Amino acid sequence: MTQSLPTFSESSQALEDIVDRFRAESLPLEEALGLFEQGVGHIKVCQTKLTEARGKVEELVKTLQEDGESVTRPFEA
Repeated sequence: MTQSLPTFSESSQALEDIVDRFRAESLPLEEALGLFEQGVGHIKVCQTKLTEARGKVEELVKTLQEDGESVTRPFEA
């Protein structure tokens, strides 16, 4: 069974929650490291989602420039 990535919104909210915890609490080192590791994972998800969105926008713009019509094509990395 494959595990799907969280959405951009889910990862963004998780990052906000992690930052809030760091600001509000004095965390033990082990817990802080665990949260930091989770945060890095969420940053990677956000970067991936933004890269995918950028590619789709670039494809749409390219299509518009070619023939004046908007046609969505799958983005190929």
